[in-house]
Amino acid sequence: MRVADVQVAPHADGYELRARVEPETELGPYDGKPLAPFDLWYRFPAWCRDFLRPDNGDPFLAALLVPAMTLGEPLEVPAPVSPALLRALPEIKAILHCFDRRQSPIAVAATAREHPPPPTTTGPHRGLFFSLGIDSFYSLFKNMRDHPDDEGTVTHLIAVHGMDVWDHPWDERFPPELLANSRRVAAETGKALLPVATNVRAALDRLCLWPMAHGGGLASIALALGGLFGSVRIAAATTYDQLYPWGSHPVLDPLWSAETVRVVHDGCERDRIAKTALVASSQLALDTLRVCPGFTAEYNCGRCLKCLPTMIDLLHLGVLDRCRTLPHTIAGEQLRRVLVAYRGGLNVDGYRQRLAAFADGEHDDVRAVLTAYLAAEDGEPGSDWQLLAPAAGGWLQRAARWLPRLRYVRR
Repeated sequence: MRVADVQVAPHADGYELRARVEPETELGPYDGKPLAPFDLWYRFPAWCRDFLRPDNGDPFLAALLVPAMTLGEPLEVPAPVSPALLRALPEIKAILHCFDRRQSPIAVAATAREHPPPPTTTGPHRGLFFSLGIDSFYSLFKNMRDHPDDEGTVTHLIAVHGMDVWDHPWDERFPPELLANSRRVAAETGKALLPVATNVRAALDRLCLWPMAHGGGLASIALALGGLFGSVRIAAATTYDQLYPWGSHPVLDPLWSAETVRVVHDGCERDRIAKTALVASSQLALDTLRVCPGFTAEYNCGRCLKCLPTMIDLLHLGVLDRCRTLPHTIAGEQLRRVLVAYRGGLNVDGYRQRLAAFADGEHDDVRAVLTAYLAAEDGEPGSDWQLLAPAAGGWLQRAARWLPRLRYVRR
């Protein structure tokens, strides 16, 4: 896999960092269709221009390592790369190979950069990748509590379009509702907003397992900005005692750091239920919360593996009816279908907590679904669980298209 023609160019109201990527493999590893050269790009606001450099190969190394390892191709990056990142490459590749033996420990051809990019003159900036979800809201509120005004204070919220929410057909424009809500949160919390659009997921989805590649994809955005940030935080999706192979991981994320920017994996000390309890105390969060993975065009579909557990947690907390971005009722049959579809790959302990939080006679339909699901997981006789009918919602069929590629789905 070869990177070529790295350039920075004006685009709409900002600037774009772009490169041509040329795979050697002729056919996609999952769909068997022909692979062709493609452009990989990142679009930033105009004020980021001074930090974007065509002689910075860091973002393309971070974004393309997993695809190259999946295809078993050497990766060639013509632009200079951070010496720290090059030193970390053997460990990064070893971790990715342990996470998934299908990831080949390929050779990487790149030269070390002689001088790091100059840091910003306006002071050390600290970023947080912010999706408006439970994990990133928790990291934001925790940082505001623990670092109200010191050297650890998050200064920028990095909102990314084209990473966690992506679907066919993909619109390259930043979704207006997502942008408006991100701006509102930034304004009301005293942070600067950095909206970024990228085709990283759209370009790489055919080449590799996205859940394994997304950590490097996030890091590539911070690395593209050279000396803008002294540190960036990636919100954790699970706890230290429940860690599993995943593209963003506490042992992996820090290895993407360069001389001028430190990548931090944040929030493994609390599970999703405990995080939701903190986040739900903010009406700002309840007004803007977005947890859906984007299998539909809706802001939150209210029917998927991420929406439904969040709705249960908000129901327990007595605030579901105050959340303006999710339905206020939970359909038991839809919950049953989702749990059956992902059976064997869920965090069962989390669903035990959710069931235990219901009082007798409270939301009996939801309790019945959780009870039957947990009985089936425990192998109790008489638990009658059937596979989803082919007529199940189209979003669920599309969500499951990459499940055979994965070993872990923990929610």
